[in-house]
Amino acid sequence: DGGDGGSDENGRTAREKLKPGTINTVVVTNVPLSPEAAMEAYAVVVEAKCGACSDLGLSCAKSGSAAQGTGTDCAVLLYPSIAQGSDREIAYSGKHTLFGEMLGQAVREATSEAVAVCVRRSYGSQARYVVWRWAQSFMAALGGARPCVPPRPMMPVPRAPASVLLLGASAVCLAFASPLPRPATVLIAAVAWDRFLGEPPLAIHPVVIAGNAISFALARTPQRVLQSPALGFIMGSALLMAVPLLLLSLLWACRAAVDALAECALSFAANLCPLCDESAMGHARSFAPWILDVVIVKSAFSLQLLCAIAIQMARFLERGQLSEARAQLSWLCSRDPSNLSGDELAGGTLESLAENFSDGFVAPLFWYAILGWRGALFYRAVNTLDSRVGYRGKYEWFGKPSARFDDLLNLVPARLAALLLAAAATFVSGCSAANGLNVAWRDSRECASPNAGWPMATMAGLLGVRLEKRGEYSLGAGAMCGEPGPRSLRSGYRVAQIAGGFCFLLAVAASSLIKYS
Repeated sequence: DGGDGGSDENGRTAREKLKPGTINTVVVTNVPLSPEAAMEAYAVVVEAKCGACSDLGLSCAKSGSAAQGTGTDCAVLLYPSIAQGSDREIAYSGKHTLFGEMLGQAVREATSEAVAVCVRRSYGSQARYVVWRWAQSFMAALGGARPCVPPRPMMPVPRAPASVLLLGASAVCLAFASPLPRPATVLIAAVAWDRFLGEPPLAIHPVVIAGNAISFALARTPQRVLQSPALGFIMGSALLMAVPLLLLSLLWACRAAVDALAECALSFAANLCPLCDESAMGHARSFAPWILDVVIVKSAFSLQLLCAIAIQMARFLERGQLSEARAQLSWLCSRDPSNLSGDELAGGTLESLAENFSDGFVAPLFWYAILGWRGALFYRAVNTLDSRVGYRGKYEWFGKPSARFDDLLNLVPARLAALLLAAAATFVSGCSAANGLNVAWRDSRECASPNAGWPMATMAGLLGVRLEKRGEYSLGAGAMCGEPGPRSLRSGYRVAQIAGGFCFLLAVAASSLIKYS
């Protein structure tokens, strides 16, 4: 029912009264149908209704994609019964039969007319609805790439929709044309790339290259080195120096090669077209090195994929899909999820969301703002080393230099991340910034790491939940705390997104002021 075009007794307009709902199709025929014909007729009804939705350009109120009515729409087919084998019964009603064609045309016309009436009463005209739909699509694209993340890390992540990719490419180009200093434009483009375009290909991802170098070194490290504290510490220190140096050297060589190739290409183009505008040639000459810097800086951090994993975990838990949720946790941490309950999976996701927000976003941007792309990549190489060998047990002494140096590099970013999360909590309903800071001050020392406890305890406090790892720590415990679940995951997702925006603005401002090449 589309309602009327005026207002009701409470002053609500027709558009305010009308909420997106279902298209219920009722088909009545006076001809008996065989069971096979009834099923074919039902399929024709559904296809005709979908065709009408496509003709009108309707969008799904939930996903923003083309509406097909496969979620809540219903169809009812009424026909008289007759004794089996009667010659009056229609045996077939597919699309290529006369009955099927008439049925499809009737349903398509009736659905188009009914929906068009509702659109006109709700939006005033079809043109205004189209404008509103494009605005909704644009707002959905601003949310960035939200892929259906595969169950295991290192598996290919699906690409974002074309509209999101187009918006991301436009944002990168606008950043290049911006009058801001080059370090700021590189950072703006890198963050836009992260939000809309996803991760660079794994084959050329600098972090993957660093991880492969570490695996190569570990495969050739003798056991006696790992078993000896002195030898382990010395060789671990050598690895700590070698991996960042190797990564930075490779990227410096790539930048030099791209710079030289761009110079040759522009010289060749100038010879072919002597009348080319020098200003345009200069911009084209600088684009290739600039976009390479964007890819390099983007590879040092990731926020959008982290948040996409968190929100997908919330969906799994809301649907009771514990096996999928346990598999998803491997993207975030190395904890064994096989015996974890839903609350523990939600808690582990929130802990990883907070810790990786600090390690994987705030810290790279912090070091980029101070030292440029070299600082961001140096930090990422050290952090990758810590994630591979910075554990007690087999790599106790071999990984100690990497673990301690990573602690030093995260000393300021971890505390800055806690402040950013608390600031973001003021914009999210149901979150308490004050409680987040109080819990951080009280519980941050419970973690073995001197840094990880700050963002995790802040997240626990501002959400009012208890985050616990059996036998190691319990953050946010108290009389007023609850157990984490899908709702707290969604709140944590919003907090991380807003805090990431604050961090981005601070990093752009800082990189605009600090001079480096």
